[in-house]
Amino acid sequence: MPTPRIRTVEGSCWGCKERRVICDLTLPACAKCSKVGRRCDYGKVRLRWTDCVASRGRLAGKKIPLCKPTALIKSAEHHMLYFSQEVLPRFTISNSVMHLDLAELSKDPVLLQSVIAVANAHATYRSANEQALSLSKIEDRNNALRLFRKHLMGAHTEEVNHSLFIANVLLCILDGIIEPITESSATHHHIIGGKAILKQWKGMGGILQTKYELPLLMLSIFATLDLTHALLIGDDPYFDATTWQEFGDCDPWWGNVRSDDDFLETMAIISQLATLGHEVRNFRSTVPIGVLLSIQMALEQQAVRQLETKHTADQAAWAAFCACYRFTASVYLYRALSVLDVNHELVQQAVESCMEIISGDALTDKLHHCILFPALIVGSHCLKKEQRVGIKKSLARTGLFLSFESLRSLEAFLEKRWEQLDRGDDCLTASWWVYFDEIANVTCLF
Repeated sequence: MPTPRIRTVEGSCWGCKERRVICDLTLPACAKCSKVGRRCDYGKVRLRWTDCVASRGRLAGKKIPLCKPTALIKSAEHHMLYFSQEVLPRFTISNSVMHLDLAELSKDPVLLQSVIAVANAHATYRSANEQALSLSKIEDRNNALRLFRKHLMGAHTEEVNHSLFIANVLLCILDGIIEPITESSATHHHIIGGKAILKQWKGMGGILQTKYELPLLMLSIFATLDLTHALLIGDDPYFDATTWQEFGDCDPWWGNVRSDDDFLETMAIISQLATLGHEVRNFRSTVPIGVLLSIQMALEQQAVRQLETKHTADQAAWAAFCACYRFTASVYLYRALSVLDVNHELVQQAVESCMEIISGDALTDKLHHCILFPALIVGSHCLKKEQRVGIKKSLARTGLFLSFESLRSLEAFLEKRWEQLDRGDDCLTASWWVYFDEIANVTCLF
């Protein structure tokens, strides 16, 4: 009887056993598997993947995921560092790195959880694994809101009010800028809450006097968010025109400038305009022509002063930045208070002048990232194709750095407005408040 042909050897890899060929038992991979690029496995138990369907046991026949992509669990320290090094620089024009006392921050549960929520939301938005991280992001936001509300209902000491205000600003940033919530008016409620805290606490003066970095930065951010929001909805801003000078000679988000700087003068004028707009919308009053002319003259005098001044490159960039907000004020004056249509000559002159700056090269990258509100106001009034292209390029340039969901909301709003303007809808003659109603309570921009 002939000797049986040996087709396998003891200890063969699973690939050779399957094909009933002689394995050379080479480790870590035999020659035959290596030659065809096949995985070589010498394990005692064969693992077989079956499209996520269990082949035995209590889960037999059920199609369930055997493995879900896991998100890396990050510590509170990681989130604080991310907030300090990645988030804060996106909310200031200054090139200097703000010092954040992480040890002190970690002792404050309200502030800490708000920082974690903001940091995680921004990191998740930038991440390629956004879907896997979304649950953690939602949990952090809910925890921040729960802690905030818990302490809001408790005793209000000076320290508690201090923490609540900063946490409230962080929630404005979270729900109004980083990831706007479209289903509700969360941003609007956060701003109302911030005003209430400031009114009860009366601690704004202390922040401006101590000039401590984080509280001052948060106060300046809130002042700007409150002002731009008030302009869009017809509310009365918390900070009146005279308050803006107090931000001079310290370090708010726009950097250290003198109290008589053009930017602070412009913001004071815009605050005055917002107060007048509140009266126009809510009390159906009419602004006296003399008041409108005096404000227009103040804006024009600033423009003339800038033209007559010789600037270095940095000074020219700053002048261009201030001009963007100045032209935004002009558009508001003409549209909201003078009730002019979108295509009125004065409105379009202001739009044209601002677009020359936005589309030009005078602004530095840092300054360019902080003209989102002018981009909204001026951009939504652009009638020419080349102007709209300029706005799109500006937002694309800014979006690469900021990574804020609010930019998508802004882009979607502009596209819709442009389409309506091109169709010749009632949009051309719509009031200021109707014109911006869709975006006013959803997002915050500056």
